[in-house]
Amino acid sequence: MPFYAERNGWKLFYYSAFQVSLDSLIEEVQRLKEEQTDNFQYHPKTKLLKRILELVEDEIPSNPGAKEYAQGNTLGTSYRHWRRAKFLGRFRLFFRYSSDVKIIIYSWVSDQNTLRKAGSKTDPYAVFLRRLIAGDPPDDWETLLEFSEDPEKDS
Repeated sequence: MPFYAERNGWKLFYYSAFQVSLDSLIEEVQRLKEEQTDNFQYHPKTKLLKRILELVEDEIPSNPGAKEYAQGNTLGTSYRHWRRAKFLGRFRLFFRYSSDVKIIIYSWVSDQNTLRKAGSKTDPYAVFLRRLIAGDPPDDWETLLEFSEDPEKDS
């Protein structure tokens, strides 16, 4: 199975929902770069993209099992195996990992429309839980891995 990259001995995979969000953000930042050549790096979307890439490529692969990524029972006890990174205040990036096969799968990242606000229908935990219940992303490791692939395979 193809994978995106290898960092610190971990193979990194992107689930389609994460890939779509990341691609969209990359396109927006490219457009900003073309329109605002001198200032694009200060735009909130550019900062968001930079932070996501730092997490995905460096910080999470340094220790995906770190206590800071545990989400406890926020998604319910059935989903404690899902991890999340908190960043830029109210954003969340959800992922799973397997130490047995040294794989990290990035599954979904919140955006400006799904910022953290406990009790809100658009809270990232509420949105991600609804997605899990609907099977997007799959909760089963093997199925999740099957539907997660190399984001550069079509390039």
